[in-house]
Amino acid sequence: MQVPNLKKELSTEELKNLGLKSGIEIHQQLEGKKLFCNCPTTVRDDTPDFKIKRYLRASAGESGKIDAAALAETKKQKYYEYEGYNDTTCLVELDEEPPGEVNQEALSAILQIAKLCKMQVVDQLRFMRKTVVNGSNTSAFQRTGLVALNGKLPGHDVGVESLLLEEEACKEIEKNNERTIYNLSRLGIPLIEIATAPDMNSPEQIAEVSEYIGMMLRSLKNVKRGLGTIRQDVNISIRDGVRVELKGVQDLKSIATIAHHEALRQYNLLEIFKTLKERKASVKGEDGKIHFQPINALKTTSSEVIKSGLQKPTGVVYGAKLSGFAGIIGLEIQAGRRYGSELSDYAKVMGVKGLFHSDELPNYGITEEEKQAIFLELECNPEEDAFIIIADKEEIAKRAMFAALERAADFNLRKEVRSDKQGGASSFMRPMPGASRMYPETDVKPLFIDMSEIEVPILLSEKIKDLEKTYGIAPDIAKRVLRDGLHLKDLHASYPDIKISFILDTYYGLPGTIKKKHGLDVDMLIHAPSLLQKLQAGEITKDSFTEILLLLAQEKPVDYSLFMPVSIDSLREEITKIVLTMKDAPLGAIIGKVMGTYKGQVDGKILSDLVRELVNQ
Repeated sequence: MQVPNLKKELSTEELKNLGLKSGIEIHQQLEGKKLFCNCPTTVRDDTPDFKIKRYLRASAGESGKIDAAALAETKKQKYYEYEGYNDTTCLVELDEEPPGEVNQEALSAILQIAKLCKMQVVDQLRFMRKTVVNGSNTSAFQRTGLVALNGKLPGHDVGVESLLLEEEACKEIEKNNERTIYNLSRLGIPLIEIATAPDMNSPEQIAEVSEYIGMMLRSLKNVKRGLGTIRQDVNISIRDGVRVELKGVQDLKSIATIAHHEALRQYNLLEIFKTLKERKASVKGEDGKIHFQPINALKTTSSEVIKSGLQKPTGVVYGAKLSGFAGIIGLEIQAGRRYGSELSDYAKVMGVKGLFHSDELPNYGITEEEKQAIFLELECNPEEDAFIIIADKEEIAKRAMFAALERAADFNLRKEVRSDKQGGASSFMRPMPGASRMYPETDVKPLFIDMSEIEVPILLSEKIKDLEKTYGIAPDIAKRVLRDGLHLKDLHASYPDIKISFILDTYYGLPGTIKKKHGLDVDMLIHAPSLLQKLQAGEITKDSFTEILLLLAQEKPVDYSLFMPVSIDSLREEITKIVLTMKDAPLGAIIGKVMGTYKGQVDGKILSDLVRELVNQ
């Protein structure tokens, strides 16, 4: 049977013609105290002091309906373990005590962003409960408050639809089919969520806007820094497609690739669905229901995967016929991802490791003879039909098979939350949540907003330009200065006799040189202040820095008296003797000898100038 001609990639023009649209949601953690208690925002990974166990269930939202995403989580029938600490975890995080007052520093920070983007700030901040039943919140909901609406990103033709203040979820430690372990230290950290309008039309624009928002957030004084403290959710759709949310993208460099691959996935799936409709393909039986059955042909198979499933208590291999699917399931829709991967994702969220399909067999220990026997057992026509098989515990295999077949029976794109994978591809996580998961938070009283003392933050981009102009430094160095919290004005005031260029070389040049030559790491944020202070006081010389740092990096004691500066006049007689002794040697050799003798005690340039003077006498 004829198969659709799918694309491996899309050109810029093709993406434009497909009507690519994108909006992004960026979540930024804040430093200080947690949003509703006085616990610190330190994320820990050391041994916990206690553990608790919970079962969670989905509850109806304000509309009286249960959210589809929450219902999908409940169907997994898992339980959750939470790790906590006596000194940094309180009853609020355990959902054993009502939340406290809203963190005012966090509120002030988000209001600065609202003012910068010229948004309509709400008169009264009211928190809502957003149902979350994957265990990442002990209460089965996340507290979230709408702060502002309808703004504009400075310098960009991109709208800012909403600005929310939320509490961060737990940190996932480990999970399997039966339970997930979480650490409570991250739960409750204040989180700013910025949601843009779907005004971006190319992968490159998405990456540019994401980078700008990240810079804007880092301009605040109390943002957290480091991996995992900022996350991007990218929403992508194409004409005739649907909105898909790509969750938790952390690497800004990969955003353009991820956006391109999602557009490609939607385009290729639309082509597949068009072909399946033309073939009048079907997954359901004549009664309009989904059917699958145990497969006897694999009872004595050599496939380790199948045997592993059969050896479990109540282990079984289920198979199902997909009428008219021949040659379709193995088609590649993204790099390293096939249509079968889409079906497998739905099975995986129900607890299995995956599924096999006829387009990829014989393989994985399943022989051609076994494949043909499965065709026969399922009453398939190999020229027209396909099949899928799943091996696991009976209960798990049943719900996984039903989930995969239910997806295969639907020849439409679905609004989904997906997880990005390496290379820009993505995998299904859960259905797109809707308004059904929201309901009022009755434990946090409404808060009136006062904008009178809120100031617009100075952007990092402006600070970088100012540093470049004032101190004549390169943009990359200016970025590092700001990232590390160095205040050049204060440094210049503290060490007036030391040039800014030398101060910057101490912080950013010397560590690289020492690492390259000696393979040692030196933390200049720790060591630089004391060395610069001694240099300013005249207790050591500039040339002694490298030797001192080598000792510090090796945790060896430093006798600073050995590096005290010596008057050049007091050394002139001794240096004259060396020059006379080596009068027939090349100038470089004489300078090298003198430098080696008095290294770290006299400025190197002064020594070399003196040697030249004496040689030419």
